[in-house]
Amino acid sequence: MSSQVESLQVLARARELVASCTGFRDTAISPTAVDRVVRAELARGRSPSELMAEMQRPNAPLARALLDAVLVGETYFFRHPEQFRFLAAEVVPSALRRGSLHLRGWSAGCASGEETYSIAACLLNTVTPGVTVEVLGTDLHEGRLEYARRGVYGNWSRREAGPLLYPLYQEVADGRVSVIDSVRAVTRFAQTNLLEPLAEMYGQFDVIFCRNVLTYFSQDAVTAALGHLARALVPGGHILLGTVEVDHPPEGLVRVGPPELQAFRRPLPNAPPPPRPTPPPEPPKVVRAPPAPPEPPKPPPSPIRLHTDALQRIEGGDEAGAAHTLEALLEQFRDYLPGMLELALLRERAGSREAAFALMHSVRDSAARLPPDQIIEGPEPLPARFYRASADAFLTLGSIE
Repeated sequence: MSSQVESLQVLARARELVASCTGFRDTAISPTAVDRVVRAELARGRSPSELMAEMQRPNAPLARALLDAVLVGETYFFRHPEQFRFLAAEVVPSALRRGSLHLRGWSAGCASGEETYSIAACLLNTVTPGVTVEVLGTDLHEGRLEYARRGVYGNWSRREAGPLLYPLYQEVADGRVSVIDSVRAVTRFAQTNLLEPLAEMYGQFDVIFCRNVLTYFSQDAVTAALGHLARALVPGGHILLGTVEVDHPPEGLVRVGPPELQAFRRPLPNAPPPPRPTPPPEPPKVVRAPPAPPEPPKPPPSPIRLHTDALQRIEGGDEAGAAHTLEALLEQFRDYLPGMLELALLRERAGSREAAFALMHSVRDSAARLPPDQIIEGPEPLPARFYRASADAFLTLGSIE
């Protein structure tokens, strides 16, 4: 058997291993990331048969390196603030009405920990005196968990899209912040897999955040993970999911609030089942119907809709497709700042620094011509000063490097 064929078999086995450990669908597994890890091992003089043998052990170093290479970790403090406002206004009062004296939160797929600390800060500042708080953050990536435990973050973790809703950190040197002691004291982190039944290991929780994680999973893995998450909720507890992860309530849960909130509750044992929708009456039979008028032409897609499509592709691991979508968007809407910024970041991640810098210069110049407080419509409406500051920070850091 040729070495090339053996190498291809190793790459195929590596993708299978990643899929079985993470639950990721095939299109969410970056072939470039897997290829980079495998070829680095082969370059060290290891044989394909050695790598195949090591991949029979899921906890081996090679398996960990593959998982670390493909796992996505984009997050920041108080991301999607409307869900934290729901936590404060609905989830906490609901738990207190049930008589809970110890509120437990879980950030499932917490990456570098910003979401975990945000949950803790929200709970600490909304519970009544005498009620204690505990928040668990879990992730597969041990390196990101170590970063989370340090609790020190840079500007990328603090964004205008995530306003500081509650006291959470204090300034330290060089523009960095450190999570305050009261929030650290109620927070802990552990390495776990959402495909495993967490309730058996850590008990049940009053609120679970699992956002922008399931979007990478295969349908079978989504079903398994949601089952574990639902069982990890106390009766009456709530779970908040990402905006594009499910289009109907998970089994055993009921939707709370508008669909875009993606909030669901586990009913109390004595709660009546959710009402079944009444089927609409059958339309009267018409013997002859006049010919339908021609459909009006569909309006052209808006830049926000195209941008949202690109974001969904990014969440699904298809960065090349996202870049193509953003390029098409900017051909139609040349001054759309959110798309320019998004494409520049994609170019940087793909190694095209010159293209990224050119786009960032365009972002900075376009934003500088606008009033700083003018709101730029996008998936997250943000002022022009946000784009100017983001471009300045990117270009400054790039010039230092």
